[in-house]
Amino acid sequence: MGVAVLSGRCVECDADLPGGSGRGRPRRYCSRRCQARAYRWRRDHGPTATSRRVPGPTATSRREHGPTATSRRVPDLPTPSGGDPRDRLVGLAVELADSEGLDAVSMRVLGQRAAMPVHTLYRYLRNRGELLAAMAERITAARMPGGAPGCDDPRQQLERLARDEWTMYRRHPWLLAVLATDRPPTGPAVLAMVDRFVAAFTSAGYDDAAAFRSYLVLSGYIQGMALLIRRDPTDTTYPAWWSATRVRLERTGRTQRRPWLVAAGQSSPETALDTWFQFGLRRLLDGLLSGPAR
Repeated sequence: MGVAVLSGRCVECDADLPGGSGRGRPRRYCSRRCQARAYRWRRDHGPTATSRRVPGPTATSRREHGPTATSRRVPDLPTPSGGDPRDRLVGLAVELADSEGLDAVSMRVLGQRAAMPVHTLYRYLRNRGELLAAMAERITAARMPGGAPGCDDPRQQLERLARDEWTMYRRHPWLLAVLATDRPPTGPAVLAMVDRFVAAFTSAGYDDAAAFRSYLVLSGYIQGMALLIRRDPTDTTYPAWWSATRVRLERTGRTQRRPWLVAAGQSSPETALDTWFQFGLRRLLDGLLSGPAR
């Protein structure tokens, strides 16, 4: 019979953990009993409660001192400093995504940034999906103040809301990948953002179903334009790319009878993207608000 290779300690009772296959999430509990105890503790004290260390026999103490020995209490593992640990982790993840992109955000890297063992992160966030949802919730809650104060005009409300969402993507380009999906996060702030759009369309005369469809059209435009936002500052600049592209198109004869290509080269997303966005937004709202379609 082979000897199990140890790979850390149980986060509940501090017993040695047997080694795993090296695949999947690292093991956190030595037994189902400890896993159930930790679940009950989080249920009773909240999802962010730190798992308690229950003094009791551990694998190490039983080997060294016999089956009736009790283990000494070990210090709690490090947690993020400054306020609520979960909130601090989400803030670090947002900073990481802003500086290095969404692909850089992983539980392993986040653990390194927070100076925490990776497995302790799962006390506060179940998985990367929950982390991304919390990041989106944090940004949305901070950036969506609602319609213009004292403004009852639906068009002005929609223009304000659209610009607010656009600004979120401009400041946090990674957010588009989290929200632009058929299964977006549904935290209170994200839902409140949709509420405001739908309420503005409803006040313009749409019924609930048509108001939601109109929101999807408008949000699709905002998110589609956000695809043009530059995400990697190290990429070739647009003018440099266009200069090389224009030479290639001219050499292959593809600029003939395409005068719009000349106009395309006279501006770039780096300088004109906000102007392009406003141009499309006005005309889209002209159509959506010309008369509610039921």
